[in-house]
Amino acid sequence: MKAAARAPSIFPSPLDVFKAPDDKPARRRTTARRRAPDAAQVEAAAAILNAAKRPVILAGGGAVSAAAEVKALAERIGAAVVPTIAAKGILPDDHPLALEVTVDRAATQDFVREADAVLLVGTELAEPDIWLDGPLPMNGKLIRIDIDPAALVRDYDVDVAMEADSRLALAAIAETAAPAMGFKNSNAIAELRAAERNALSPLEQKHVRVLDSLRNAIPDDCVIYTDMTQLAYTGYAFYRSALPRTWHFPAGFGTLGYALPAAIGGKIASPQTPVAVIVGDGGFQFTRQELGTAVENKLPLAIILWNNNSLAQIRDGMVARDIPTIGVNQHNPDFVKLAEAYGCRTAEPDSFEELEAAVEAAFAAERPTLIHLHEKAAFLE
Repeated sequence: MKAAARAPSIFPSPLDVFKAPDDKPARRRTTARRRAPDAAQVEAAAAILNAAKRPVILAGGGAVSAAAEVKALAERIGAAVVPTIAAKGILPDDHPLALEVTVDRAATQDFVREADAVLLVGTELAEPDIWLDGPLPMNGKLIRIDIDPAALVRDYDVDVAMEADSRLALAAIAETAAPAMGFKNSNAIAELRAAERNALSPLEQKHVRVLDSLRNAIPDDCVIYTDMTQLAYTGYAFYRSALPRTWHFPAGFGTLGYALPAAIGGKIASPQTPVAVIVGDGGFQFTRQELGTAVENKLPLAIILWNNNSLAQIRDGMVARDIPTIGVNQHNPDFVKLAEAYGCRTAEPDSFEELEAAVEAAFAAERPTLIHLHEKAAFLE
């Protein structure tokens, strides 16, 4: 039976588009103007912050371009700055007004609930930010700044909803707000940071020791791409960041295998910037073949592979719920031999000093370095 002839498509195929001539003159596209805040809303927001005794700025990824403005406003009104994962480093971790990325932990949530004024800027406060079944409890007056009008009315009733560019809005509020007498929250912040760290589990404490050692070897401007692994879960809160956009973590998507290919793209895009990877043994095996890409491109990546011989977060959840641990204790290859087969440099440190030396050497190398750390290594106990 003869097949019926297909009608010609009115939509060009990719090959048709590829071959099509383009005789239109090149011209620069108009750049959208940043949306300025409404003056009355600026006054209203400043009045709320002026009256507050315990103000908090809760900053998300939409505010990372306004890091300087967040810092200036926080210092002017004495506000604590609570970043989400996407805003990690928006205020350097050693600043007296900076909290760590602990808004998903109970003590920090209590701190935010007790604030008498909260400024939400550039954040959805989505479930992966707070890990609650509902909205984050907040008893104080709320100010919200976002370029998305839908986000301004999402989940929370606010006193001031400002559809505006975060840089312009924060700068305008800082100009209008009255300066505080010192940092109102600095003592409470120091106590809260200590309390959150004191509440860490033994495994998280081990993670922090590793993260602190890595920080000794990693410069401030290094961009770190992290995977879904327990070391990174502790790290998004307690790795000490000095700058925004230097810690990338696939919050929300939970993408196993994200870190290595993302780091390759990041290093190619910014060749002069040091780049590191933190990946677990399970996630690494989703995209381990990209070691070949990194070697071919001679990329000096520091790849820290945290090996616990399992998909440990899922395993631990199964154990907690009395579910048989099926499919979470995988058979791993010899990761060092695997990396060497791809042409990578490798290291298996036996001390924190060796770990730091391996990371520093990786940044100066002519190809990627896989640094293998086993969770039960003797020097970590």
